[in-house]
Amino acid sequence: MQARRYIVYRGGEKIAEISDQPGPLISAKAPPPAPDAPALHPFLSATAYVPEEEGRLRDVLNQSRSLPEYLQALCAMGFSVEEA
Repeated sequence: MQARRYIVYRGGEKIAEISDQPGPLISAKAPPPAPDAPALHPFLSATAYVPEEEGRLRDVLNQSRSLPEYLQALCAMGFSVEEA
C-alpha cells in the first residue's frame, strides 16, 4: 500500500512534509545527525523545513494520539494541510 503524504504550509511557505508511515522525524535545516539511527515515531514520519516552527510542530505532535488528530490540531493552529 502506498504511503499517504501531506504538505503543511503557513501562508505560502512549505513548513513540513508528513507521511502516514512510522519513521524518523527529520529537520532539513539541522546539521547531519549523529551516526546513531534516529528514533522512529510510531504513527508518522516527517521532515520539517522551517526551524522556527519545529518546536510548535513537535509540541502538538507530542499531544496527539494519531495522525488525523495531529493534522486537525495543525489546522486549528493556523497551518494548512494538503494531501500530496
